Amino acid sequence: MSKARKAATIAVFAYVQYGLAVVTGIFLVPLTLHMLGARAWGLWLASSEVLGYAGMVDLGILGVMPWMLAAAVGRKDREEQKMLVSQGLWLGTCVGIVYGLAAVVAWHVLSPKMFVTAADRALVVKPLAILVIVSVVCYPLAVYKSLIVATQDAFFNGVLGVVQGVLGVVLTAVLLIKGYGLYALVWSAMIPAILVNVASAARAAMIAPDLVFALSRPRFGDLRVLFVNGFGAWLGALGWQLLAASNGIVIMYIGHPEWVPIYSCTAKVAAMCMPLTWVLPDSAHVGLAQLSGEPRSASRVRHVVLMMQRLHLLIGGGLVCGLLVFNPSFVTRWVGAPLFGGVTLNALLAVGVLLHSFIHGLVSSASIIGNRFKVGVLVLINGVLQTMLAVVLGHRLGLVGIAWANLAATAMTALPGGIVLLRPKASLSARGLMKEAVIPWAIRGVPLLALAGVLGAFYQSLGLVMSAIAAAMVCVAYAWQMRPLYAAALPLNARWADWLGRVKILPPPLQIPAPVGPGIEKPFL
Repeated sequence: MSKARKAATIAVFAYVQYGLAVVTGIFLVPLTLHMLGARAWGLWLASSEVLGYAGMVDLGILGVMPWMLAAAVGRKDREEQKMLVSQGLWLGTCVGIVYGLAAVVAWHVLSPKMFVTAADRALVVKPLAILVIVSVVCYPLAVYKSLIVATQDAFFNGVLGVVQGVLGVVLTAVLLIKGYGLYALVWSAMIPAILVNVASAARAAMIAPDLVFALSRPRFGDLRVLFVNGFGAWLGALGWQLLAASNGIVIMYIGHPEWVPIYSCTAKVAAMCMPLTWVLPDSAHVGLAQLSGEPRSASRVRHVVLMMQRLHLLIGGGLVCGLLVFNPSFVTRWVGAPLFGGVTLNALLAVGVLLHSFIHGLVSSASIIGNRFKVGVLVLINGVLQTMLAVVLGHRLGLVGIAWANLAATAMTALPGGIVLLRPKASLSARGLMKEAVIPWAIRGVPLLALAGVLGAFYQSLGLVMSAIAAAMVCVAYAWQMRPLYAAALPLNARWADWLGRVKILPPPLQIPAPVGPGIEKPFL
């Protein structure tokens, strides 16, 4: 199976998983609020963010492992693959132990500052302890999951992800209804994770026994290679943690735990939809990592990166249109008007979907093709600035200030920095990116985003049904308006391009750009 077809398979399964997450998340949030209460759920969300920081102790090694393995696969270097798997297993074991210790320290240091009463701490401490213990056990097995990803075992990995999602939803609903409280959230996350890690290890042993069973003792030189590559990714992961998982902590810090569910519910659909903009372009990540390991591939790397950025804009813009029009009516009907943070907050969160998707494309591509340390520093600076601005603006403007802080920090740091870091190895300048991706999209998309924002402001008059109809109409208009850009953003072959042109989805005359370079595989559509 070609890289393109594997990428298509990865994308299909990922969309199924995220679609399942969106639908079930909409169902589970009201159930969780009803069974736990807004305050208990808010305390759990904030305390879970603390554990997210404890997870940073892996120094990025396990996070970067799939890309290092994929690059070794691209070079067909079996000895390097053996080294990575073996040393990754040792490191995973050490990281699990350190993670457990870090979680204990983080709890004792931060919980007195975050929680208002001793009763609040007592409510969450035992469920969190279970979460930590199971995570410690699962850490070493993560290397086998990385191997499955790196070899693009797309069908197995996709099925496993879908099973994990379905099982998690079923367990959450059943255990909540049975009255297990916060323990329902713990076990519904941990049991599927255990099964996935064990299944990944078994699959890895079947497809690559020479890698799984050829374990060697820890070697300082090999470990140093992993640390050097992982440290940049770790800095980036810490930055993303600050960006994505600090809002609850900041809100608790400024003294309003009751705001956590309001922000979470208003942002829920946006948070669930943002990964949907990443799925299709991100399905090319493993292929991009393999491609970066091949000689004389600069032109092909540029083509793939540019195509991925066009996809981020196209998909993200459509989701923003839907969020601007429909989310206000949906949230007020879904969990009640008191848990909707307002039209302005919704608009800022929706724009954040587009901005962060575009930034994700820039920095992930730059990291995959070799700028891991610089990317990590950049994203960390972004996250630190965002947290500082969130505290300041949150005090002054409330929840809207926290959303503004997120956008402002990203626009000042990750956006220009990501463009600069892509230039050397992808041969893609800021002018080229603007001319070939951003400006063509903006000319067609910005007027429709403005229209969507105006319609969303009248959500109380429109109601849920009319808002849904208006959102659908705006999204259809957006999809139609973007037709001239599809050929440049999707790897279409001549047969599909001709068929789409005949049904008027692609406007004639159509010029299909193709990657430049020897050995180009056929597109997957």
